[in-house]
Amino acid sequence: MKTNIIFLCALLFLCTQCGSSEMVPQKLILDTDISSDADDVGAVAVLHALAREQRADILAVMVSSGDPFSAPAVSVLNHYFQKPDIPVGRVARPRATHESSYSETLATMFAGARDIYPDSVGLYRKMLAAQPDHSVTIVTIGFLTNLADLLVSAGDQHSPLGGSELVRKKVKLLVCMGGDYPQGKEWNFYQDARSAQQVVQNWPTRIVFVGFSLGLQVLTGQPLREAPESSPVKQVYLLHNQFAGRPSWDQLAVLYAGLDEQSREQVFTTSEPGVNEVSADGANSWQSKRSGTHYFVHPIEASKALTDRINDMMQSR
Repeated sequence: MKTNIIFLCALLFLCTQCGSSEMVPQKLILDTDISSDADDVGAVAVLHALAREQRADILAVMVSSGDPFSAPAVSVLNHYFQKPDIPVGRVARPRATHESSYSETLATMFAGARDIYPDSVGLYRKMLAAQPDHSVTIVTIGFLTNLADLLVSAGDQHSPLGGSELVRKKVKLLVCMGGDYPQGKEWNFYQDARSAQQVVQNWPTRIVFVGFSLGLQVLTGQPLREAPESSPVKQVYLLHNQFAGRPSWDQLAVLYAGLDEQSREQVFTTSEPGVNEVSADGANSWQSKRSGTHYFVHPIEASKALTDRINDMMQSR
């Protein structure tokens, strides 16, 4: 009788363990043009909030802007969010550069900026080669310069595979804040239209696009006026537009990338498959196609709920 009771207890324990589901963090690489708008900074804050929730494992952050203070600004943010060792890569070739309302302030007035930043393509290759197959999600919220260069990169000390083959082997999903749907002309695409064309046409895995119109519905940043003065995120939204609020284009892309499939379905609805075509001037148009590997998303969570969620994530530490 005692043996039977012990057996039943052991069986109950095993059943309980089998029924539980432990959250597996998404392996994420963020690619950002952090400089021209505040939402990139908000997106980095959301990325770190996802890491604290154990939803995201941040492998690296790449910078696609030519602003010399952009990479140091990312380092400052990583330091503030207590993840100073996250690698930060910098775009190598001539690239889009814009005057920033905040990047130099972050780089020079807050702790954590480094002196040297590796080339983004080499860092991409190093990070991807070290990961299990089909395990990495890349989320791009800026120009597609780094990704275009990655696709045509040659084998190196990290992997003998060319860039496209390495991406096909290691990446499971690209989440791209770019374009508008079903058609439009959006900043991230037309600032480096050639790279946008190359990536959208030749990327060897599934791509989910977060379009321009989506971010317009979610204005965030106003509550940061109540954040502590030590917050670099607060200082960015103060410098950029005095806490007037900004569309959350980049935060939504990062949020989508960091959620597991079940959680995504509660927040976003995904289109049928199709093909996103990018023209020489960076404009895009959508064509539904059953065999396509491109998708775009719409929110199903109310705009106010999404706004509150992102504002909370931007203020947490």
